[in-house]
Amino acid sequence: MRLLPDLRERRRSPELMDQPGLDPAEHRRALDALRRVNWFSVGTRAVWPRIRSYHREHRRDDPSRPIRLLDVATGGGDFPVRLARLARREGLNLEISGCDMSEFAVEHATQYARRSGVEVNFFARDVLTQPLPEGFDILTSSLFLHHLDEPEAIGLLAAMRTAGDLVLIDDLERSRAGWVLAYAGIRLLSRSSVAHVDGPLSVEGAYTRDEARELASKAGWTRTQVIPRWPCRFLLVGEDR
Repeated sequence: MRLLPDLRERRRSPELMDQPGLDPAEHRRALDALRRVNWFSVGTRAVWPRIRSYHREHRRDDPSRPIRLLDVATGGGDFPVRLARLARREGLNLEISGCDMSEFAVEHATQYARRSGVEVNFFARDVLTQPLPEGFDILTSSLFLHHLDEPEAIGLLAAMRTAGDLVLIDDLERSRAGWVLAYAGIRLLSRSSVAHVDGPLSVEGAYTRDEARELASKAGWTRTQVIPRWPCRFLLVGEDR
């Protein structure tokens, strides 16, 4: 294991999976590695109680209308696919979509949803340069915030908060324990050389809970919760209540 870096200050470095021209086979292996990591960290279980509560509260107004959810920067699509499975299991009328700037990721996610037997609509959208689509009630994002510089993060959080009633951001928290877990865990869960490099870099570029709360405040969020969760992550929640 290489020496533990100084994590007192955020240091964002370019990650291999974000580089243009990445070999498709390597890209696919890296997306599969992220799916395993997300399964292990049970991110969907962290957000599901809030989605269920929102659904129950707002379906009273019009039971025939589905609650629409958009997963922003969806990557390989495992996060919304797991949400779709939970919705089907509990009989919730959710209409789930996911967007990503990568056409490759969108195609990968579409195939994964089809194999999983759930209906999720994936489409290409660069949320940093294009406006978010309208008409969604809930917006989620998993493991994307740490990819963004502070102005980008503030802009995206402001756009998401304007676009939806409930915003749920699940991300890494920068810490020594998180770095060690990322370094060792990704090697246990995957053989992807891209993921082996990007995992620790992601933690080095991640925000702390206090930093995430400050980002939300600068983005104009007025009702914000930052909830620590296992393993070395946090859930940033914004809602109209």
